[in-house]
Amino acid sequence: MSEIIKPEVSILVTVYNHEHFLRECLDSLVNQVTNFKFEIVIGEDCSPDSSRSIVIEYANKYPDIIVPLLYEVNQGSKKCPGKGNFVNTFYQCKGRYIVHIEGDDYLINNNKLQMEYDFLEQNPEASACFHNAIMAYEDGSGRPNENINPPDQKDKIYPEDLLTKKEVWFMATASVMFRRHLIGEKFPDWFLLSKSGDIPLYLLLSSKGYIGYLPEVMCVYRRHLGGMSYTDSNLDEVFIKNRMFMYSNVDKELGYKYTHLIKPILGEYYLLLTNVFKIRNQYFQSIYFAFISLYLSRPNSSKHLKDVLQTFIIPYGLMKVYANVKWKIETLFGKKGSQ
Repeated sequence: MSEIIKPEVSILVTVYNHEHFLRECLDSLVNQVTNFKFEIVIGEDCSPDSSRSIVIEYANKYPDIIVPLLYEVNQGSKKCPGKGNFVNTFYQCKGRYIVHIEGDDYLINNNKLQMEYDFLEQNPEASACFHNAIMAYEDGSGRPNENINPPDQKDKIYPEDLLTKKEVWFMATASVMFRRHLIGEKFPDWFLLSKSGDIPLYLLLSSKGYIGYLPEVMCVYRRHLGGMSYTDSNLDEVFIKNRMFMYSNVDKELGYKYTHLIKPILGEYYLLLTNVFKIRNQYFQSIYFAFISLYLSRPNSSKHLKDVLQTFIIPYGLMKVYANVKWKIETLFGKKGSQ
């Protein structure tokens, strides 16, 4: 009886309403050329379109490679759509290394898996690696496609590089390969409640070893109106508070080693929250959050302090009165000083 060979790499594919893109995605995966075994584990999350039938078609065509997970109940929630699909599909992956790709993205280099696998095999101190990717704008904006990473992209990424400001993003999801064992038996409970998956995942990984960079362009990340990146808004109170929840838990998970970097990020989100309540004409709440933002941000410039005071704390009318009085005083003393 022949020994069953476990896959070295698991490609985790999350699918929901991707009928227009899914074939291109799956074709780019089954065409990967490697000297090791890999599997494609597809989580189909009860799509109302024809995505499920496409998954079944490819699973029947490639039974030795594709593992279809056809969920009977949608794995997401209104707060965190898609997160349950990712997590539950992740737990079914058998490979030592994981690549996550959403069903609307695709690979453009048949050696992508091999190149990243070789990198991680040769660099045991790295927790993960990623490569350059094309950002394809299919959102009606008319913007030309562009590479996500610049020519001078750093080749080693640490937590500090991911905490320079809020919403740091320069790793296309499909470009990343990471070591499965670094996650452990399960994700932290708070991870399941975070709307973002990439940000906390990459922070957790980079805290256990640098994330290496390969400059080759090997996948396409689509931005379109049906994509997950269009479901969030800086004017959405729930979204903002969820980000604050996420960063607070990341801070705790990393042993408060990066609190000095996370506090200013929380300050940025409190400022967004300030704007939300200002638009609602809830001024006391707005002012309260503005003061918290100033405390957390500890502005290093008087201009930033002045901007926050003028925009959110001191009413516009009072600012005009203050400016007028200040001008009169300066004029008066200026005249006296010249006499």
